[in-house]
Amino acid sequence: MNMVKTEIGNLEKALNALVHRPRLIRREYWISQIECLLGSPGLAPQDRQRLCALLDLLGTPAEEFGVLAQ
Repeated sequence: MNMVKTEIGNLEKALNALVHRPRLIRREYWISQIECLLGSPGLAPQDRQRLCALLDLLGTPAEEFGVLAQ
């Protein structure tokens, strides 16, 4: 699961940098990356919350994907 935590950290860094430059965001790409990680088996609740927060940053509620922050 350490690899998942690293991936989430990389997503957080990228999105936090890009959120201030909306023209650089390829929204659908980032959403698909987050959605892929949300589908990881055995995802820790803290990691799920981090991913849901990233979806919120992109203006996409996690509920839209049937994901509830636990």
